[in-house]
Amino acid sequence: MSMSRKFKAAKIQLTLVGEKHPKGVKHVLNNVSENVSEEQFNLLSSAMETLTTEQVIGVDVISTQSLSRN
Repeated sequence: MSMSRKFKAAKIQLTLVGEKHPKGVKHVLNNVSENVSEEQFNLLSSAMETLTTEQVIGVDVISTQSLSRN
């Protein structure tokens, strides 16, 4: 038996630090494209830093796949 994988969903979790959150705070963005480019990530990080006045110090890209038996 073989199994096939299919992209189901993805989200990005950004960790930001600043005066209000010296230990860091996480912001999750759902419904992210399967293949996020480096340029898109940089634009998103820059926008979040501008909107929150905090600094992005980490990111997790969480992808979910569905498996089915063939």
